[in-house]
Amino acid sequence: MSSRLDKLCHVWLIPLLAVVGYVAMIKPSAAEQISLEDATHVAGLPMKTATVFVNGTSIYYRDIGSGEEVVVLLHGFPETGDAFAPVIAGLGKRFRLIVPDMRGLGRSPPPSSGYDKRTVAADIRNLLDRIGIDRVHVVGYDLGARVAFSFALQFPQRIGTLTVASAFIEGLAGTAQMKQGAADNPRTRHFAQFAKVDESVARYSGKEEELILGFMNSRTKSRQFAAADVALYVAAARREGGLRAGFKYYEAFGADEVFVAQADKSVLRDLPALAAGCEAEGDVLFRQLSAAGMQRVRRAVLKGCEHWAFEENPSETLSVLMEFLSQ
Repeated sequence: MSSRLDKLCHVWLIPLLAVVGYVAMIKPSAAEQISLEDATHVAGLPMKTATVFVNGTSIYYRDIGSGEEVVVLLHGFPETGDAFAPVIAGLGKRFRLIVPDMRGLGRSPPPSSGYDKRTVAADIRNLLDRIGIDRVHVVGYDLGARVAFSFALQFPQRIGTLTVASAFIEGLAGTAQMKQGAADNPRTRHFAQFAKVDESVARYSGKEEELILGFMNSRTKSRQFAAADVALYVAAARREGGLRAGFKYYEAFGADEVFVAQADKSVLRDLPALAAGCEAEGDVLFRQLSAAGMQRVRRAVLKGCEHWAFEENPSETLSVLMEFLSQ
């Protein structure tokens, strides 16, 4: 009986301990949020990092994995590229990933101007030129979705597929109605508030953790974020000019609307696109892209999140994204 028990322990306990050990490696301590760099290391993926000067500003980026197809991941506010840490192992085993901290955010030093999404998209194009990459899949959510769409409009020959998630794209269908009701909608009332950059900087300087926790927890379903979960975002906001840079993205929404409204959207007609959103956000992006004349748009409703798809429910988000990118 003892011999049989020893054998069972060997067969089941050793693999279980290995799994537990791996989880312990990737789980951040109570005092720190796991960075994208650390998550990449744990996943055993090759990675290069650098800061390069492009388009009049310095952009920090990670070059992860070694797949033949390249995916660019664009984060939102108040996040950095670290938002993709929960899905990097799954994506990085199949694709080469370029993950920048967008202009002025994270480890990218904040310039005084250039936060309209047309300019930020040009940052990404120039970054790809510097790295020597031509054609990519572009994935963006929240502010990153707006940048991704502007990239597709300006550089359609450089993009294989477009994924946008958890955002509203100013200048597409529904913009006038959204602006009319934005002040009364808890999901959009911050647009006008944050666009008043000086006032917002004065209000939240020294209160960056309070801002980020309150903002993220006001639109979450499957988890409550604690200070340890957003430590990297708070540190980025506390860097010189970091908070101001984040608000300048909102200040630029008017310029974004004009650019998108006037752009030739027929170049996107046959571009494969995924419009994803958490359940509470509905299918607004799908309707916007379809109304813009895009003929190959797929819709995905993510049930396990309210807004922060990659952090609230990374497994569901990864599954949907992998299915689309692998088609």
